[in-house]
Amino acid sequence: MAIISSETFSFLNKLKSNNNRPWFEKNRALYEKARAEYLGFTTSLVEGIRKIESIPEKEPAKYMHRIYRDIRFSKDKTPYKSHFSSIIERGPENQKCPVYFHIQPGKSMMGGGVWDPSSDTLKKIRQEIDYNSAGLKKIINKKDFIKYFGKIYGDKLSRPPKGYEADNPNIEFLKFKQLYIQRSFDDDLVLSKQFIPELLKSYKAAMPFFTFFDVAMGG
Repeated sequence: MAIISSETFSFLNKLKSNNNRPWFEKNRALYEKARAEYLGFTTSLVEGIRKIESIPEKEPAKYMHRIYRDIRFSKDKTPYKSHFSSIIERGPENQKCPVYFHIQPGKSMMGGGVWDPSSDTLKKIRQEIDYNSAGLKKIINKKDFIKYFGKIYGDKLSRPPKGYEADNPNIEFLKFKQLYIQRSFDDDLVLSKQFIPELLKSYKAAMPFFTFFDVAMGG
């Protein structure tokens, strides 16, 4: 099983401290080696995910994000990301929850759920929460969900959304504008053979949460 090595972490740390094109071009061989390792890691991860659920066919490299930052509208003009990341699209946008993986010294994590829904999609989600709050609460109170994720994350409205009263028993869930879960991983685990198995355990534990919102979105 593919792993992330300390050499890849070393490259990412050096890139963070030398985030400029001359340094990057001088050390491109280090980048190519680290990228190849991350591609192998992504390939193994996707193979494991396919044993949990069917996801759209795609070359592993297509899941990976580019190392180059989009600086057109950013005050931060550093040209490169100091991490590797991928997104697993489990189905069509706004119909299935995607899952995000992020590898970075001290900041490695996975997350997934409803990130930036359209107003129509969010309306569907709120209707499902209101009609089936018992189902959602059962999911987020499961032992593995609490162990790996703890709670639902996301920006919330300060007031009840249109069409819902403040005394609605589900109002705190209904205020969410985003609904996602996340789990952080320490460096020792990321650099071990146990990392992919641990990611897959987390993915499997997240499936009921994803499925709840897949259904709400019509996926």
